[in-house]
Amino acid sequence: MPCFTAMRAEIALMSGSAFAVTHHAFSSGAGRTSDGNGSHVSTLKSPSYTKSVSWQHYQLFYLPFAFIIIVLLVVYFMTTRVFRRQFSEMTELVNTLAFLPDSTDQIEALKIREGDAKEIISIKNSIAEMKDAEIERSNKLRSLISYDQESGFIKNMAIIESNNNQYLAVGIIKLCGLEAVEAVFGVDERNKIVRKLCQRIAEKYAQCCDIVTFNADLYLLLCRENVQTFTRKIAMVNDFDSSFGYRNLRIHKSAICEPLQGENAWSYAEKLKLAISSIRDHMFSEFIFCDDAKLNEIEENIWIARNIRHAMEIGELFLVYQPIVDINTRAILGAEALCRWVSAERGIISPLKFITIAEDIGFINELGYQIIKTAMGEFRHFSQRASLKDDFLLHINVSPWQLNEPHFHERFTTIMKENGLKANSLCVEITETVIERINEHFYLNIEQLRKQGVRISIDDFGTGLSNLKRFYEINPDSIKVDSQFTGDIFGTAGKIVRIIFDLARYNRIPVIAEGVESEDVARELIKLGCVQAQGYLYQKPMPFSAWDKSGKLVKE
Repeated sequence: MPCFTAMRAEIALMSGSAFAVTHHAFSSGAGRTSDGNGSHVSTLKSPSYTKSVSWQHYQLFYLPFAFIIIVLLVVYFMTTRVFRRQFSEMTELVNTLAFLPDSTDQIEALKIREGDAKEIISIKNSIAEMKDAEIERSNKLRSLISYDQESGFIKNMAIIESNNNQYLAVGIIKLCGLEAVEAVFGVDERNKIVRKLCQRIAEKYAQCCDIVTFNADLYLLLCRENVQTFTRKIAMVNDFDSSFGYRNLRIHKSAICEPLQGENAWSYAEKLKLAISSIRDHMFSEFIFCDDAKLNEIEENIWIARNIRHAMEIGELFLVYQPIVDINTRAILGAEALCRWVSAERGIISPLKFITIAEDIGFINELGYQIIKTAMGEFRHFSQRASLKDDFLLHINVSPWQLNEPHFHERFTTIMKENGLKANSLCVEITETVIERINEHFYLNIEQLRKQGVRISIDDFGTGLSNLKRFYEINPDSIKVDSQFTGDIFGTAGKIVRIIFDLARYNRIPVIAEGVESEDVARELIKLGCVQAQGYLYQKPMPFSAWDKSGKLVKE
């Protein structure tokens, strides 16, 4: 402790000097005194007086110095204790960092003087900053160098984006049904399938593509070369199916064949994901060539799904009504309520699209009840001011999803009574295209509606004709031939139309032909035994407010 030794020597020197001065002063005045005339007279002081004066000087000089020394010693020991603790922590941190196994810098143990507090604190802060920088650098390296351990495929798009290579095409592979296999056969079987899939992908595409794995069932292919070979391979359907041995596993693929840079690969991947999402529920493996038209269609479907509820709330969805006529006399027998959507943003939206999407996203019940309420309310107002026949029948389209609801017939009846309508003035049209998606409530609702007097019709008959068993179980009051058949009655669809009429005639069920637009088609339908029809030949769909109140057809 050199500082402390020097301090003690200095204090001792100061104490000795003070003692010498005091001793000199006492010595100089001990044997003399003044006589009042300026002359000095030698005197001799008593011993007690000399002792008293010495004690007073001791209090004036020695005690303050002793107090200062004590304070300095306390401060010194406290400061030294703090510095020793910091020095110990600093040394431990430096030694730990020096022997880190993943450190890239050669850090030697530092020899730091214990008494140099400022240097200790500065180095301690520097080491902490170095450690943070090392962690950040390691994280960056892990994010940039990230490959799947088993397949060897790239796991992080940051590699593709940072390299920014040029690619000739991009594709995506989606394995569907993997969750079901895992649920039934376990994780081991799932992992076995994933390994086999990765092996097959590597065999087919590794030579010409950079392969990125998003997860166990989704892979991105970035074609570097041989684009024609790549396109031919990815367009092949069922080229993976035999490898798995499970019928419910499907491989859906999509591709965009245009040059791109690596920095834009993510946006292309998002487009391909959208394309795959449009076929994810298909039961067989498929390939989609993803061009601009397809992407626009997919984006429009997404827009419809996001906006259909709002469109209903603000009144963009509305109903029009097309007359159903006697095909021979052209007298109006009824009307079909048809939902339309005119968007302020996108114009006319096809009902074939938004009704299907409403079913897919689970919005069809809410939309369907709104259609039922609106149709019955507008029909009530129109029937009060128009001359309609007593047997005029309002046809309302109802999705099988609605008929699958436990209490559909009760809600339908409640709305009917609220509008003061008779059950025999209403007909429920069931779309046959989705008639397979039914449960036990489906037939119960039909039975209860029929008991009240509501008619039942199968819409678009022929598009799902293969299930004749359900046709007989429903036992409809009428069937409607889809416009795609009547429009091609003189072509290949003519045979199907004839089969439908033969079936209806055998079961004594009347047929309503949809989409009749020409006199030739009308005459051909009459020959087949058709009695009712609807289409632009008679009147286009329009609101009840535009109908002739006398009950006649409106011709433009």
